[in-house]
Amino acid sequence: MPSDKNYFDESAARWDDHPQRVAMMRAVGEAIVRQARPTRDVTVMDYGCGTGLVGLYLLPHVRSVTGADNSAGMLEMLGRKIAEGGLENMRAVRLDLQTDPAPGERYGMIVASMSLHHIGDVERTLRAFHEMLLPGGVVCIADLDTEPGTFHSGPAAASVHHHGFDRAEMIGLLESVGFVEAKDSTVIEFTRPVEGGGEATYSIFLITAKRP
Repeated sequence: MPSDKNYFDESAARWDDHPQRVAMMRAVGEAIVRQARPTRDVTVMDYGCGTGLVGLYLLPHVRSVTGADNSAGMLEMLGRKIAEGGLENMRAVRLDLQTDPAPGERYGMIVASMSLHHIGDVERTLRAFHEMLLPGGVVCIADLDTEPGTFHSGPAAASVHHHGFDRAEMIGLLESVGFVEAKDSTVIEFTRPVEGGGEATYSIFLITAKRP
């Protein structure tokens, strides 16, 4: 989630115009409901929320959702959805855990969907997640399995710090910062065109883990 006026700010108004992206985020939301089993008393932070596609999917299943991002453009689009839908149990806030301290509010679940590969210091972010969760709270990490660097192209590629993640390494990192009971599943596999011609197949994992 890079700062300043960037690709995400400039793309926000058209972000939801891509059916594959919307379908992918719905699949992530479905996987979170299936694997993490949130209940109606759970408060959620959707970190790197973008336009709120995952958070909005989760909203009927939980008490409230806080969408957090450092892209003003993305937060503006989410704010419009919240206002237009009269969603009193959802809000949009600016937050960048690469530079900001973890906020004082605690959550029952933190979701990061397709956002960690845009973050340089993943360990710092996961430590902040651990601090922000209530005891027994669940972190849900959905991201790309390791890929050869072809998933992003053009201006989007400049914001990428990781070409996906190895699941075992991500689980090890989660455990090293204090999470337990980590488990993974495959959310979706899909094919899309790549720069230079041809197509490639990618997959998205979901890893859930608990704060003791």
